[in-house]
Amino acid sequence: MHELGLTRNIVAIVSEHAGARAVKRVQLAVGPHACVERQALTFCFDMVAAGTVLEGADLDFIEAEGDTFKIREYEFREEA
Repeated sequence: MHELGLTRNIVAIVSEHAGARAVKRVQLAVGPHACVERQALTFCFDMVAAGTVLEGADLDFIEAEGDTFKIREYEFREEA
């Protein structure tokens, strides 16, 4: 299951950019030929994000063309 490796990379990239800020949502653009199982990514995301600034973040998908697979955007939680 390569989705686990993809998820580790997503969490590492977003964590690096987020620093200490908690992440609320990550949006991925995924095309029909990306050979990525969205349900498996979602399952892996919850496990991999545990204990990081992405813990509890939502993972959203948007449709893309071809074999596109990229982090489209991420959103930080509001600080109180």
